[in-house]
This record gives sequence, structure tokens and C-alpha cells, in this order.
Amino acid sequence: MKFKFVKTLLTGTLFALGTLGFTACGDDSGSNSSPDSSASGEEKLVLDSVSAVSPLDDGSFIKAEARSDGKGGYNLHLEGDIRTNSDEFDTEKYDGEDRVYYNVDSLTFDIGRITDKGDTVRVSTLSVPLKAEKFGHDFVNLITAVDGEIHLDQEQLKGCGNFVLYAKVYMSGDEEDTKQFKYTARLSTAFNLQCKVIESSSSAAACTEMVLDSVVLSNKVSGNLDRVNFATKTADNPDVILKVEDKVPFFEAAAAGVTIVQESSQESGVIPPAPVCQEKFTEAYNGAANPMELDVMSWYLVKTASGTYPVMIKKFMAQDATKGDLTIIYYKKK
Repeated sequence: MKFKFVKTLLTGTLFALGTLGFTACGDDSGSNSSPDSSASGEEKLVLDSVSAVSPLDDGSFIKAEARSDGKGGYNLHLEGDIRTNSDEFDTEKYDGEDRVYYNVDSLTFDIGRITDKGDTVRVSTLSVPLKAEKFGHDFVNLITAVDGEIHLDQEQLKGCGNFVLYAKVYMSGDEEDTKQFKYTARLSTAFNLQCKVIESSSSAAACTEMVLDSVVLSNKVSGNLDRVNFATKTADNPDVILKVEDKVPFFEAAAAGVTIVQESSQESGVIPPAPVCQEKFTEAYNGAANPMELDVMSWYLVKTASGTYPVMIKKFMAQDATKGDLTIIYYKKK
């Protein structure tokens, strides 16, 4: 069974991603593109124009996924395929004999947030680090072309809700005598940031005190050493099972209703000072996954029928690609 994921670069449950389509037409400023400021003082998003005709292939697409970085910001992970179609070249403009092929030269990105009124307001214009050797080709895969992920802080995003990402694609001919033939086109996709529910002052002041415990899981030998019930610290009626793939540990939910999410408030590798309140641990936006890939020193929340258990991965020792020992510490109600 395979559990490979693209690693947290912006790890967690995927938000619904919808490619809104691509635009390859003249003066395209997008919907709600008036340069006037909105009533709230936010600047409406105005997009640069793109070529009326372009060699961008109809199968090109882009997707964006926002993931919490655990520190109040987000990492934006991009994927998709961008390819050119040289059959779209305007031969009337070219008197040479060789066929013209088009390369993807570069990309720029604009992010807009959809307001309650349906306006699209500007959030950020991004300069994205892209691996240069992946460009200058008629096909670009964004997973391999993006050097890491795009980090977005709260100030850039200005809130939560529905966002749209516009990618402007720059293309040109592949030979020296055709590089003057330059075209642009646009791809777009939606992504979402869940709005966190603000607790009332009374609930925020509560403290459900917790105590620290630890356990070592192992799938190196047969038996039930690879699973645990956090309430009883036994393998009976387990909450999670340890899985290992390519020397990477995962938690897999072992019972219906068990949810594994990333924790966003605790610093990696740090044990909070006593008293430790359950209310101090917070769930990361879009931070759920089953199975959940585990990073050493990172915090997770395992939500079960018996309660929620903050878990930190203390150490992982891989024996081979599919077996290893996992040491975890976790909190349970006092």
C-alpha cells in the first residue's frame, strides 16, 4: 500500500481544488477588475493583458493548495502541466522555412481574495523561485519546476476564505530567428483557507489540564507493537497504527471516527511548560490526513472517541524501507 505524498514544502487534508480554466485572449482583466478601490479600501485585482492568440495547449492546467506552516502563515504548493502547441503559430508573420516550436520561458502569479460581495481584491503578486533548467521547454511540470513552495504570511493573505491564483505564462520561439515571436496566456485555479472559529472569552479561559506520557511503536516484528490506544497505552482497540514506507513513518487511523491532524500552535521539538492545558493546542488549517506522514519533532493531534491527544514525534529509527521504531510523547487528560 502506497502512502507517498508531496511533502509539506505549504501536509494535510487537501482542499477542494478547481481549475477555473485558462484565458488566452486580448485585454483580459478578469471579473471585477475595476481599478477603483472597494468599499473596504482594498484594491481590486486588475490583471495584465495577454495575447489574443497564443500557442498554449488546451490541456494545460494549474492547481494550488494552501497548507498551514504551523506559525500563522501558509505554504502554497503548486502543481500542474503547462505545454505549448506549435500548430497555433501564426505562419503569416514568419517567412522562414523551419517549423517554429514554442518554449515556456517564465511564469508570474497574482493572488486575489473573493469578498463577500463577490469582488476579487488583490492579495499579492508573487515572484516564485523556479528551477531555471526546467524552462526553455515546450512542456513544464510544476511539481518539478517549483523550487520548494511559496510562503504566504497572514499579512499577505489578509484573512481566510476563497482565493484565486492567476498564472501568466510567457512563451517564445525556440530558435534565435524566432525568439521575437513572443506570446502570453493565463491559467487560473481556486484555493481555500478555512476560517478559524474564535472561541468565546469564557471557553478561552478554561484549562483542561493534561499530563505527559510516552510510548514506543515498532513494526519490525510481528504482533501488535505497531499500534496504540492513547487512553489505555495498550494495543487493544487501537487509535492509530504505525506504517513505514520508503523509510518514512505514517500514522494510519485504526478505528472509525479517528482523525489525525497537524497541530499549529506548538514549536517543533519543544515541550510546553506546566501546567499544560488542552485548550492551548490548536488544529492547523487544512491539516488533516489519513494516513498522516510524520516528521520528527513535529506536533500532531489525534482526535478519538475518548478525547484528543497532542502527540509529538520524538525519534524515528528506520531499519529498512518498510520497518522501524517510532518514539512519541503525548498528552492525555489528568
